[in-house]
Amino acid sequence: MNTSTVFRIATATMGLNGIMALFATDNFFSMAGMDVTADMVTLGQFMGVTFLFFALVAWKASSLTGETLAGMGRTFAIGETMWAAIIAYHVFAGMAEGMTAYANLGVAVLMAVLFFVASRK
Repeated sequence: MNTSTVFRIATATMGLNGIMALFATDNFFSMAGMDVTADMVTLGQFMGVTFLFFALVAWKASSLTGETLAGMGRTFAIGETMWAAIIAYHVFAGMAEGMTAYANLGVAVLMAVLFFVASRK
């Protein structure tokens, strides 16, 4: 699998998270076992737009970086590793649970591995 394909997969996963956080904020957080407040909805919608922005960057990565796509892939690998680490911390500390937390942890780990492997070539 090449780096460009991994960026396309990242576009889909980040886009899905962005749409869920922006338009289904209550469900997004309650599926993670969190109590949803008005402040969390505001933060979640901001987070959703941020995920959509990252999806746009991932979608355009090939045309934006050209020959340096592998370097951008390594950068995204580090970012996905950071997401995996914070999600894992929240899960193991009991601050997050359920489908949202577990699915995003699995996706972040998978994407980190895919970016690291694909960008080595």
